Amino acid sequence: MRRDDEDELDEDETDEEEELEEAEASGGSGRIGGFAIGLTLGVLVGAGVALLLAPASGNVTRRRLKRKLDHAREVASDGIDELRRRAKRELRRRTESADKA
Repeated sequence: MRRDDEDELDEDETDEEEELEEAEASGGSGRIGGFAIGLTLGVLVGAGVALLLAPASGNVTRRRLKRKLDHAREVASDGIDELRRRAKRELRRRTESADKA
């Protein structure tokens, strides 16, 4: 086998490894975002159903609903903050990697 052919094979393997690493890195953050959105929607739907089926007075039900919505807002905010931290970390990693190349 010629030396040029060996170099091409090494480059192809390196490219494949980099693509796999990128796919793994981006897959996790998408799952977290989807989970946070699903969780928020679930809380909102659950709160709406509770409002419709609740035997409590309107004032009590509104207070309960407000607490649930406040909690959902906190959960969504925490999820967004985590996504932001991961995105910054990934951007730094890729920038450093590009600078080395």
